[in-house]
Amino acid sequence: MSSTAPDDDSTSPPTHATQEQLRALAHPLRLDIVHRVGHRGTARAADLAADLSIPANSVSYHLRILARGGVIEEAPEAARDRRDRVWRLTQTSFYFGNGTRSADGTDGDYLAASGAASLAAFDRMRSAWAARLSRQSTGPDVDDDELSSLYASDLRISAAQVRELNSLIQTTLAEYNALNRDDQGVEIPGDPDSEDAAFTYQVLWAATAHRASAEGSSSPRDD
Repeated sequence: MSSTAPDDDSTSPPTHATQEQLRALAHPLRLDIVHRVGHRGTARAADLAADLSIPANSVSYHLRILARGGVIEEAPEAARDRRDRVWRLTQTSFYFGNGTRSADGTDGDYLAASGAASLAAFDRMRSAWAARLSRQSTGPDVDDDELSSLYASDLRISAAQVRELNSLIQTTLAEYNALNRDDQGVEIPGDPDSEDAAFTYQVLWAATAHRASAEGSSSPRDD
């Protein structure tokens, strides 16, 4: 899931999320569920409940919302019998933002849905960072302290430099996102791309213009 499409030379354009998908994704826990389904390939409510340490009935509720929104679908070929409900993603990525509009032209509604999904992504990362701080307060976690990172700063750069930076970050993240997974994004047992065991890390990249009234500057332009 990404708020912007990667800037590459691929001949296959990214599949943008629909308005209904974005509405379904606008919840931090549902984002967790979507990531786990994608990393597993297929998943049952019980699998996801164990992964996320939450009740299975809560997972089932959110799975129904994701299914109604077209984010996930049933995978009957992976089911043990007719009563066994197994889920998979309807597409491998859900891109939105950067001028993306809905197919039926309802721009305002689509942008509102994409904004809600973006805020859910921020909430998801905030929860993960808060959990790290909580673990840190109970005792030292050397590995976590060394590997977790947070960078916050204001950059004085032009619109062209912002596009260059966004492209660099997105390309780098896409390369690392492909590690230890197959072509569909499913986690590969044994972590073949790493000498050590691989773990899941949540990563969020965000850049937005700071409107400093004291400068009296106009909005950034792309020309």
